[in-house]
Amino acid sequence: MKIDPNQYLGNLQSDNVQQTNTRGTQPSQSEEARESGGVDTDDQFQPSPTLDQIQRLKAQLAQVPDVRSDRVSALSQKIQQGSYKPTNQQIADSMVSEIGSNKRS
Repeated sequence: MKIDPNQYLGNLQSDNVQQTNTRGTQPSQSEEARESGGVDTDDQFQPSPTLDQIQRLKAQLAQVPDVRSDRVSALSQKIQQGSYKPTNQQIADSMVSEIGSNKRS
């Protein structure tokens, strides 16, 4: 038995032509509205609840200062007084934590 690939491709092409021909026969409501110069009234915008949540979070984030000045000033005082002496482990933990948080962003 010999399989002719052109036989199957020919059928697929004729199916596509038939689908294309039937698509163009009846204009949709949107096409009719465009052709008549009218407005398609079926289109509506409905924001998702996620959009509202994002907008609320943006507003909250805008209120948070970029620099936590209270913490910076407290650490600055400790450094100037010589009382801030982190251990090597604390420094390493902070560095690893910072690297980890940058990967997530």
